[in-house]
Amino acid sequence: MNSQSGLSGWINMMGRILIILAGFRLFVLAVHGSQEFNYYYVNETMNWTNAQAYCWSNFTDLVTIADDKELNEILDNLTRENYSDAEIWIGLKDINMTNGTWSNGETFTYRDWNKGEPSNNFVSCGTMYYHRNETNHNGTWNDCGCRNNKTFICYEVKRKFHAVNTNMSWFSALEHCNSNYNGMATIRSEREEWHLLKYLNGTNIREKVWIGMRRSRVFGFWFWMNDDPVIYQNWLNDSSKNIQDDQNCATLDQNQTKWVKQDCAGPAPFVCYSGE
Repeated sequence: MNSQSGLSGWINMMGRILIILAGFRLFVLAVHGSQEFNYYYVNETMNWTNAQAYCWSNFTDLVTIADDKELNEILDNLTRENYSDAEIWIGLKDINMTNGTWSNGETFTYRDWNKGEPSNNFVSCGTMYYHRNETNHNGTWNDCGCRNNKTFICYEVKRKFHAVNTNMSWFSALEHCNSNYNGMATIRSEREEWHLLKYLNGTNIREKVWIGMRRSRVFGFWFWMNDDPVIYQNWLNDSSKNIQDDQNCATLDQNQTKWVKQDCAGPAPFVCYSGE
């Protein structure tokens, strides 16, 4: 085979692959997200491992369901989009009796097993039942052999974090984030904080990092610079209530997984965000 025909064959093969991938993506149907996450129902069957790999490549991971509120939100949106009944892969793996782990590493605390489940004699993976015409759409879970082919739900963290390992004052860090991204990172929930800490663990930053919160010097309350409502706080020893000092900016301490106030002029690395 000469080089020209070989190149032509390679181009044709890549063209066919791209056409297949483009067609496959048409099966990805968005399910509206929460404040922190978007959900995506992939209406194509795969085994659990391939579904996980697909979610890693295109979104964040297979969906983790943390509580009743998140479960009901996913079910309601599946119904709103008029999807058919299905048994759907979720991010639950390593199921042995009632134990298991989430694909993304979150602690496995919430459970919604179907009656009599889990019942598999072997280590298995988790599915969720969806019944469009039932009042609560079911949503219960089953343990299933991981090699079976099922449709699945991925999730995506709406905001992307961007750590900057350069020591700056809080004000300089804020200016850098505003100029290059959407702003300095905010933390709207415990799960969003978990994802931020997981992200920082993959960097070479180990000290406290600036986040986009500061305190009003006049009134003493704390606020996010991008006007996000303050609906979650995680202060070390509730130190934020002491306003008799000049520590008016907030850092996230990775080692203690808590927020610590500091003098805004002090140098520290920081985290920006992009996205919603």
